[in-house]
Amino acid sequence: MHMQIKLPQLELHKIVNRFENVPHAHESDYQLTIPTHGTCHFTYENKQVTLSAGEGLLLHPRDRHSFHLNDEAGVIIVVVKDQRLQPLMDIRRDEQAVRHHFEPTVITRYFRQWTSTMFEVDALDRLAAEETELRVLGDLQGLLADSKPLQPARLPVWSSADPHIARVLEYVHAHYTEQLDIDSMAAVALQSRFHFIRSFKSATGFTPYQYVLYLRMEQAKQWLAQTVDTVTDISFKLGFSSASQFYRAFEKSVGTTPEQYRAGI
Repeated sequence: MHMQIKLPQLELHKIVNRFENVPHAHESDYQLTIPTHGTCHFTYENKQVTLSAGEGLLLHPRDRHSFHLNDEAGVIIVVVKDQRLQPLMDIRRDEQAVRHHFEPTVITRYFRQWTSTMFEVDALDRLAAEETELRVLGDLQGLLADSKPLQPARLPVWSSADPHIARVLEYVHAHYTEQLDIDSMAAVALQSRFHFIRSFKSATGFTPYQYVLYLRMEQAKQWLAQTVDTVTDISFKLGFSSASQFYRAFEKSVGTTPEQYRAGI
């Protein structure tokens, strides 16, 4: 079995039972390979490595590699673009930087969380996809830093009176029907992408994507109650790429379909 999920800046793979690939290299990607059970027979840069469950191997861009699995073995692989992983930590080309130990149950749990989130993301929603990528990257930072499960950071208490968050909220309220992205909001807040995600959620209780979706749903309910606009018209006015995308988001957030909500008013 080979399960694969791709986002613009990273890929997730889960491979179980017999598998073999040919030697290859990624021009600009890091690859983290972690056996979850059994043994992974790995070759990189002409070195033979046997990885048992939990023994992760971090490959740098242009590292030539291949591996094979026998029956009763499995691996989780994360492939990340160079510019995304490099800023997270000081990655050195030495054995300590390459080899990491993980608890197989921990990385398996993270993988389930990541894939569950990805399956819920609409492929056309850039903000949701970016948040998913940032979550995976943040988890990887903690896992690679000390090979322990990432613990929630202790964050300062923010309020909406904070000038940085206040500027972002004003910006989002003015543009929530448009296609927003993390970079533009972080720039308004004068913060890094990771700092912005954390500070925004601490201040509002929502991730940026959840907050934008909340505003859209509140506006949708108002238009459904006060206008005769069709569901399709409302979906496009709110910035959704299709009526079906709006329909799914509304039903998940409100608990009823748009038509049922309108009929029940």
